[in-house]
Amino acid sequence: MSESKDVDVAINEEPRSAATSESEDSTTESVNVPPPLTEVRDTGPPNGGLVAWLQVAASFVLYGNTLGLINTFGAYQRYYETDLLKEYSASDISWIGSIQSWFLMAIGVFIGPLYDAGHCRALLLTGTIFVALGFMLTSISTAYWSVFLANGVIVGLGTSFLAIPSVAIVPPYFKPSRRPFVMGTATLGSGLAATIYPIIFQSLQPAIGFPWAVRVQGFISFALCLFAVIVARPRYAQNAKKRTFRNLFKGAGLKDTKYIVYVTSIFFNNLGFFEPLFYLEGYAEVHGGAGLPVTKYLLSILNGSSIFGRLMPSALSRRIGVINAFIVTVFLSAASIFYWTSAFNIAGNIAFAVLYGFFSGGVVAFGPVVLTLLTDDLSYLGTRLGVLNIFKGVGSVVGAPIGGAIISTSGGYLGMQLFSAFSVLLTAVFSGVLQLIVVKDTKRTIE
Repeated sequence: MSESKDVDVAINEEPRSAATSESEDSTTESVNVPPPLTEVRDTGPPNGGLVAWLQVAASFVLYGNTLGLINTFGAYQRYYETDLLKEYSASDISWIGSIQSWFLMAIGVFIGPLYDAGHCRALLLTGTIFVALGFMLTSISTAYWSVFLANGVIVGLGTSFLAIPSVAIVPPYFKPSRRPFVMGTATLGSGLAATIYPIIFQSLQPAIGFPWAVRVQGFISFALCLFAVIVARPRYAQNAKKRTFRNLFKGAGLKDTKYIVYVTSIFFNNLGFFEPLFYLEGYAEVHGGAGLPVTKYLLSILNGSSIFGRLMPSALSRRIGVINAFIVTVFLSAASIFYWTSAFNIAGNIAFAVLYGFFSGGVVAFGPVVLTLLTDDLSYLGTRLGVLNIFKGVGSVVGAPIGGAIISTSGGYLGMQLFSAFSVLLTAVFSGVLQLIVVKDTKRTIE
């Protein structure tokens, strides 16, 4: 055998029989067999191309059927308060939406490692089935407990299987300089869905009734998620399926100070994020919007404005950096909630919906971008997202009910608004601490 052919033989190849050695060597030079999808050797992100942009499209529809669905609950909240569950308080009903949010995020501690271990398609299929099933069961529910289980637990559980892939599938396909834009583009799906879904529900419910209005939304979600299942092709680390949960948590660097500060900041954002979405229409009803058709579309206006706000931090980051852009966006989101306390007519409530939608949309879009900046090895991104989502889930599940309890005990909305505003403001404070740590570490590295 020639020396040149010996060079072409794989270094770690298993021993071969003499009968097959010569024939196999003769094909080594001409055949280049790609590795399986779950064992992609990382030669750097492709930074574009059809497959990469299909992942953005998949992420787009998954965002629409995770955060987009959760942000739609305000329309259901108002319907439950005035019709199906009118004997229950606003705080009681808000627990349905809050448990959705909790499942969306907190179960991620298990979903993240499963994603990193190479089980993306199984997660997407499971989530698609659960979301559709939850809507179908909601359509036949009439009691509080059954609505809680179907609309809260089952839909929320379904979104939890979709949430980690919706964020993690895109970054490995693009270089860091392009990630803010493409990840912001993907999050437009949640803003668009959260704008359209309430309109669909509020338009169909009077015409065809609550059961069929809910079923229509279930069919739409099922079709969109099925598209994501078909086109999703995550770039896993080599031998991803051989990883154990223990190795994943060890490799994710969860004790990193920057990561802990980031998790803390996001917790406070979720603690105050959902109150405007749940209570905006109720507040507007008693502050100049009673009987006006526009009142029931305030949630859609808010979510529609978030579409435009999701790309703003991306543009801002080119000038002042990723974390600084996040700080500015969070601060403006908190400022808009403080403004809400002075909205005493329908014009003021519309202005608040536009402002909060715009800036909070930027927070939602840019939070994951900050995490990718803090994550050296993106093959552990799913695990880091999963642990983060525990704290996001806790903040989400208690925030809106606390707001509802404040409304019930105080007899007004001011306390709830201030609670929401100060919670989001703390996110800006901790993000500022994060930036100081990053700058300090950068200086230490240079020295």
